[in-house]
Amino acid sequence: MTEPIPPAAEPLPGPPCPGWDAEGPELSDVARRRRDEIMDAAEAIIAGHGIDELSLAKIEQRAGMSRGQLTYYFPRREQILLAVYERMLRRMIREVLAGDGPKPMTGRAWDCFRHALGAHLEPGGPKRGRELFSLLYTFLAQMGHRPDYREKLAEMYRGWRGHIAADVAGSVPEPRPVPPVILASLIQALLQGLEIQLMIDPEAFDREAMLDACARLLAPAFNRDAAPAAGVS
Repeated sequence: MTEPIPPAAEPLPGPPCPGWDAEGPELSDVARRRRDEIMDAAEAIIAGHGIDELSLAKIEQRAGMSRGQLTYYFPRREQILLAVYERMLRRMIREVLAGDGPKPMTGRAWDCFRHALGAHLEPGGPKRGRELFSLLYTFLAQMGHRPDYREKLAEMYRGWRGHIAADVAGSVPEPRPVPPVILASLIQALLQGLEIQLMIDPEAFDREAMLDACARLLAPAFNRDAAPAAGVS
């Protein structure tokens, strides 16, 4: 039986995830190209040798820049890591927005959640997601003495949580069983928690059973019937 689709609480004007697919502050073409070259070099080093091997000297060599050119755009290694993390995140968001799945901020929060969950549970998982988590752990390990890491990550998570909450508020009519910001935090925790488990142990659980269980548990929060979820491909 086809699951009924409840009407959206209100129209959602504007593009999906406004600002999340943008590049940040305005830069000259030269500055943007130089920053991209530095981040390209850093990503290649991280992908090939791991974060521990990332140094300004190796980035200079790979990017073909002097130390002065490098530190003009990124005075410290940690700033490069944060910029790489943010660029990876933006790239993932652009890929989601350009893909065939349901789009956020279009009144389809339930479909977006199920699609995102299914993608996270696909065997092998997205390689870029694993790289993002590796960077995230680097930041988390140093947050006690690096308030800039904490502030930057908090800003990113607030933005992500805010977009999910806005999508839920525009998709789930009143009365809502769960406040949108609470549901958004649950979705964040669920997606990242499952991803971490699968990174550590790809056989931690049956993926199809997990997808079905998560859909059944969270369906009522979206005012939906707890129908079985589509299988993991």
